[in-house]
Amino acid sequence: MEREKKILVIGHKNPDTDSIVSAIAYAELKQTLGAAHCFAARCGNVNLQTEYVLNRFRVPSPEFVNELIPKVKNYMSHTPTMVPHDMPLWHALETLNRGNFKMLPIVDGKGHLESILHFNAFAQNMLKKIDPNRKGVFPTSVAHMVKTLGAQPVSIFDGETVFQAQIVVAAYEFDTFKEHINAMPLSNTIVLVGNRRDVHEYVIARKARVLVVTGGHSISRELKKMAEENRVSILVSPYDTSTTSWLTLYSSPVVHTGDATLKPLREDDYIGAIKAHLMDSVSRSLPVVDSDNKVIGVLSQSDLMREPDIELIMVDHNERSHAVDGIENYRIQEIIDHHRLGNDHTHYPIIFINKPVGATSTIIASLYQDYRVPMRSEIASILLAGILSDTLILHSATTTETDRRMAEYLSAITDLPIETFGKDIMGAASLVARKPMDYILSLDMKHFGEGKNAFTVSQVEVVTFTEIMDRKEEILEGLEHVQGRTGNLFTAIMVTDITELDSILFIKGDKIFISQIRYPKMDENVYLLKG
Repeated sequence: MEREKKILVIGHKNPDTDSIVSAIAYAELKQTLGAAHCFAARCGNVNLQTEYVLNRFRVPSPEFVNELIPKVKNYMSHTPTMVPHDMPLWHALETLNRGNFKMLPIVDGKGHLESILHFNAFAQNMLKKIDPNRKGVFPTSVAHMVKTLGAQPVSIFDGETVFQAQIVVAAYEFDTFKEHINAMPLSNTIVLVGNRRDVHEYVIARKARVLVVTGGHSISRELKKMAEENRVSILVSPYDTSTTSWLTLYSSPVVHTGDATLKPLREDDYIGAIKAHLMDSVSRSLPVVDSDNKVIGVLSQSDLMREPDIELIMVDHNERSHAVDGIENYRIQEIIDHHRLGNDHTHYPIIFINKPVGATSTIIASLYQDYRVPMRSEIASILLAGILSDTLILHSATTTETDRRMAEYLSAITDLPIETFGKDIMGAASLVARKPMDYILSLDMKHFGEGKNAFTVSQVEVVTFTEIMDRKEEILEGLEHVQGRTGNLFTAIMVTDITELDSILFIKGDKIFISQIRYPKMDENVYLLKG
């Protein structure tokens, strides 16, 4: 059966409010349109402003996805076929062959993995049983024999008890047979014989463990009574003696044939880490277990040829350098963004919506209108927050008339005044100035370029520059540490005053590059960007 893929709507690393709320709102729209397995996700911590917005409207934060490097759970079969440890080997082999499986997990009554059945293990086990140089014994029970042979029970004693059995086929002339059988203990012996009353009587008198009458021949009431007195189990097999002999060997509980040396997989194992182990396994297929050793899936070599069970919708970004780690391993269904285009490509057509507006939230809200889907008040409220936060309450240079019209529309249906609500949002963001420096520098950090030309820019909004300027030296030291660790051309943070709309650029990196900056210099490595 085709696996139902999970679709994650996810924003960029170090997500801001616009990124988070766009993911939430678009996932809900997709669900409304029929994509039941579509969910919002985030690949970074929620900042103070976003936390304020979500808490205010009681909207849960999206699922946290630290990375998407392929794991076993993304490829495994989630509906594994298993066999209980007490199933007769013959029935387990039928299951293995009928389902064209490469192996079958053998489990106890609670689903815990005990061993693994594969054809190599079966062959090795059978060689031991039929080796003419060894008087092989094998585990079975009368109940297992009944199931495997489809036998008619005549008398049964200790039917469920598993014992180490030895098969004797009564093919000799009677006197020779007696000599043969008298030389061996019969307490765990299974005697196979056709319609030979003299052998029946002798075997019962000697108290063999089991007498199997082959060919479907009946047995007299007198012999049945004699068997009951001597506690001998009698079964009537519908098969000839040769077939009955083989099937009796196959009546062992399957757990005794399983391979207990193979190490199972865990669902959170990385594919790169387990691939060699999988390829080296006998069947190139292994069970997947949880922390309690319960079987939850199966992974085979052929599973790795399929696409993983997750597809992605990127919102508020379109470049892999800004995306969750491992994104290159997954199919991207859609991209919805308002930033410049990167140089990435896909191997197949996708839905790509990129508009020159101030916020992705503006685009998401317009999609609700395009599909004629009414927004819940909570969704409209957080989308308004996304627009106001990304456009600095509609005052940033990137703000468009489309943003303003959409903000007015959302304000009307939520009864949230734009200026008042905007200041509430920005006020929450301004608390960031009191946070630890590594937290501040990680906020909305975006990576650009590659190799020696790579650089990062973080962005923070404050109500006043006072608090942030008091930490100027700490900021520059933090930037220098990041720049030294990454080897980037430069590392910077843009701090924007949401009341005056001015910004201060703190930057550390290549001195020749920094010397080319033409903005007014406030201090060493500190520049003022008016308006």
